[in-house]
Amino acid sequence: MRWRSPALATAVVVIAAFCWGLSAIFAKGAFESGIPPERMAEARIAIAGVLLLGFLAVARRDLLRVPREALHPAIVFGVSLVLVNVSYYVAIDRLPVGVAIALQYTAPVFVLAVTGLVGGRVPGALVWVAGVMALAGAILVSGAYAGFGGVDGVGLVAGFGSAVSFAMYLLSAEAAGRRGAHPATLLAVGCIVAAAIWTVVAPWWTWPFDRLGDPVNAFRVIAVGVVGTLLPFLLVLAALRVISSALAGIAATFEPVFASGLAFLLLGQGLSVAQLVGGALVVIGVVLA
Repeated sequence: MRWRSPALATAVVVIAAFCWGLSAIFAKGAFESGIPPERMAEARIAIAGVLLLGFLAVARRDLLRVPREALHPAIVFGVSLVLVNVSYYVAIDRLPVGVAIALQYTAPVFVLAVTGLVGGRVPGALVWVAGVMALAGAILVSGAYAGFGGVDGVGLVAGFGSAVSFAMYLLSAEAAGRRGAHPATLLAVGCIVAAAIWTVVAPWWTWPFDRLGDPVNAFRVIAVGVVGTLLPFLLVLAALRVISSALAGIAATFEPVFASGLAFLLLGQGLSVAQLVGGALVVIGVVLA
């Protein structure tokens, strides 16, 4: 799918952010049931890859061919899928969730810096203002401003690693899209590359399948693979054919807003004034961008 309107493409990234925020609730439950973060990261890519490749093999075999000029960024994209998932889940496991989310959403700043220094596309002042506002909003919504005391060192490194790898994910996806890769093709290649890496690092036959004996836990894992991976990744990749990686990164800062709102609705967690102000900052930042 492809849209001509940047506003519509930005809205699609916001929908993807909602999916990520919802899947964080499922992932947290899976962690508490004994599934290690790195194995959840492996499972979500495997589920998304099997479903997507199965569909393409039956209905759209033409999309299984990768344009030669897009192959390199597609491989980088696959590596970034592994890195962003593992680092993010390790950060969530070892840090307060708010701190982990806020660290990941420093990614738009990395994207803006890379596009300016390497890509030769210097972002305008308004985009920088929007990025800073969205980041500030994410920090307020997540409550990270109160959570850095006595922070776990490994978790901190993982959090910043998730930001860098998320920026790499956005930039490589944008590059592959500019070179003619269809969103479904790019995600399929990414899943194949990620699966190859996982087979070496954490073979699938050592996965804790016994944890899936609980139907609720099995549902959580499948939900993370479909709602938190396949659907939002396809939406973002399609949007990146219309908008820049910088704008997509800023729009994605809606995730902590949705995560906090869903925690309020589904888990009964309260919303503070700071979180409400942070949500407003994210909205304003995305509109300005």
